[in-house]
Amino acid sequence: MPQKLTSLEERAIRLLLKHQKKGLLQSELWHKLGVTSREGSRIAIKLEKKGMIKRVKEFAKDRWTRRLIPLIREVTIEHIRGAPCLSCEYEHICGKEGKIKPENCTKLENWVLESYRSSSKKSSKK
Repeated sequence: MPQKLTSLEERAIRLLLKHQKKGLLQSELWHKLGVTSREGSRIAIKLEKKGMIKRVKEFAKDRWTRRLIPLIREVTIEHIRGAPCLSCEYEHICGKEGKIKPENCTKLENWVLESYRSSSKKSSKK
């Protein structure tokens, strides 16, 4: 069961998700949240205990501090937008034990191939 977050913890996570790969230094997070270092440290420790971030010791700005790196990812439907499964008339008989299976569905195969072609075209234009 997901653990409840305080509104401050939610704001912290949203900020950290914007810096997905690099994370933020604790002091940067505190400043963005507008809280004291003590309060910011408590938030970071709570988020770490909940398994949402990791705190990595780092030497920055002439002192030892912690970099906060999110362990969770923001979920979007962007990658499955337009997938035929979302509105398929055979959805009720599709699945591992169904008459139709994703691994042999021509609609899904065509969509994957078309998605690949269109993403390849976009990346070759860059």
